[in-house]
Amino acid sequence: MNWNTFGVAVALAGALVGCTSSAAFRERQDAELARFEAHAGKPVETIHAFMGVDRWQSLSPVQLVIWTSVNRAYLLTLRAPCSGLEFQQAIGISSTNSIIDRRFDKIYFEQQVCYFAEIRPVDYKAMKQEKRAKSAS
Repeated sequence: MNWNTFGVAVALAGALVGCTSSAAFRERQDAELARFEAHAGKPVETIHAFMGVDRWQSLSPVQLVIWTSVNRAYLLTLRAPCSGLEFQQAIGISSTNSIIDRRFDKIYFEQQVCYFAEIRPVDYKAMKQEKRAKSAS
């Protein structure tokens, strides 16, 4: 095997590892999204976030979950994909008087602004109980 062939083989192996880890990441995100969707209620127009947003988790380029308290979570769907959302460390969320409104507010990071299409409350307590029950069996 000459060095050129060896170099191509190493590059292909690296690309396959990258694809595998990317596929595994996407699979985990899809599973998380399915769990949140299963526990999401009917759409609402506003969220009262008096204490702000505690944390957030990206589930896809168009969906994320935010927590306004330990057990109060909301599944947010965006109007269009936000490129790179799943790789961000921090995002901003606009609000007025501690109220996030689906029609007017948005998330932003880097140079992107992404508007909400839908907000659905998540029964996060039930979701955690279901996960505990599955891990106990």
